[in-house]
Amino acid sequence: MLSDKEQAIKYAAATAGKIKTVARRLLGQGGRLLLVLVILAVGGGISFYWMTHKPTAKRRQRKSRTTLVEVSRVSPQSYKVVIKAMGTVIPARSIQLAPRVGGQVVDISPKFVPGGRFQANERILQVDPKDYQLAVQQRADDLAKAQCELKLEMGQQSVARRESELLGETIKEEDKELLLRQPQLAMNRAMVAAAAAALEQSQLDLKRTSIAAPFNAMIQSRSVDLGSQVNAGTAIASLVGTDEYWVKVSVPVDQLKWISIPGIGATRGSHVYIHYESSCGPDAGLEGSVSRLMAELEPQGRMAQLLVAVKDPLLLKSAAVQRFPLILNSYVRVEIQSRDVPQAIRVPRTALRDGSRVWVMRADNTLDIREVKIVWSGNECVYVTDGLRDGDMLITSNLTTPVQGMTLHMPKKRRQAKKPGGRK
Repeated sequence: MLSDKEQAIKYAAATAGKIKTVARRLLGQGGRLLLVLVILAVGGGISFYWMTHKPTAKRRQRKSRTTLVEVSRVSPQSYKVVIKAMGTVIPARSIQLAPRVGGQVVDISPKFVPGGRFQANERILQVDPKDYQLAVQQRADDLAKAQCELKLEMGQQSVARRESELLGETIKEEDKELLLRQPQLAMNRAMVAAAAAALEQSQLDLKRTSIAAPFNAMIQSRSVDLGSQVNAGTAIASLVGTDEYWVKVSVPVDQLKWISIPGIGATRGSHVYIHYESSCGPDAGLEGSVSRLMAELEPQGRMAQLLVAVKDPLLLKSAAVQRFPLILNSYVRVEIQSRDVPQAIRVPRTALRDGSRVWVMRADNTLDIREVKIVWSGNECVYVTDGLRDGDMLITSNLTTPVQGMTLHMPKKRRQAKKPGGRK
């Protein structure tokens, strides 16, 4: 593409050519020469003008560039740390119920099914008691017989004592015990005691034919039914206590210092709220407390394990119409209300840079990149005690290329829209 100067020269040459053609027709030889000189003079003047008046680009004054940021004013406060974790519901009391006597099951409770609940000492099933009733009668007869023999021996004792008195001092001391029938008397007394013990044992076995719940419990599983033959010591059902459940919670070891654990620097455990929306809906939840710290770390994640005690997990004592009981082996979400963090500044995790830095907008609207000391770190925020001061403007938005001292500015506040019909 031709420049403006070249186009002007080309235009001047074309014009001169046209004038020359016209001049040839109108003028003679002398007039043509004069016209040519005039044309050359005009073309040279135009060319000289464009050569001496070259176009130049004017520089615009460079404006200073600032970066728009969003900020939040911070101030130190006391915060209560809430540790969020996951846990599994396990029974606090669990046993394998087994009879202490054998026999045939002749009666069972209608509640003896998985999920059935029993009060402490409430009968679950009955083993056939007939053999044990007969054993009680036999032991009672044996005791009566032993008592009669003891009475007869005591009569013999009276006769032996009178004979000893008639003989006087002629009896040797070592023979006197035999003469008074002391060994026979001791033997009869031992027979009475043995018969009484046998009777008591048979009565106890008869009582054990009625199998009851040792505590407030729920049937987890059973292995016998009506008519089953059971043996002493053979498990017939699995029971779990209903007064209390435990939630086994895994937390990082470095967060234990914020949790109150009974027996480890505290008398009462931290308050815990248990959520289990997945099984019972968004409104389901119970309260509990940290009970103890388990002795070993979790094998997979090397995390500490806590037991959270939950009283009345089935809400049997609750007056609520709609109940959301805990379910064993449920995977639940817990919030542990831990100790307070005094005079700390809460920083959203999205405003934390490079792990331990924050961006601050100084009073002169420039960027200040600072290191901070984190005292507690959570999933959504961190609490810092050093690096930020009261009134600092914390930058919460992102910067593409942050540079110490770069110029910043905040968005202007939008004016409130005037209400229709209002005064101007």
